[in-house]
Amino acid sequence: MLRLIGWSLILMGILITIISLISSDLHMSEFGGVLLIGPIPIVFGSTPGMAFAAMLLTIALMLISIALWRR
Repeated sequence: MLRLIGWSLILMGILITIISLISSDLHMSEFGGVLLIGPIPIVFGSTPGMAFAAMLLTIALMLISIALWRR
């Protein structure tokens, strides 16, 4: 069951990314992301706001995964 949820989230993320790339102007788009290499996060973004948003989303996803893992 949890594998199905995981694969569904991955597929939805890919679809949302493709749809946003098709419908947006690439000159006006912003991006951000986080690389987790072991316990060390590397945060990047095209603007400081996007880097901060990526960091907040990463923290939220980590808390959700910890909460589900402890069940």
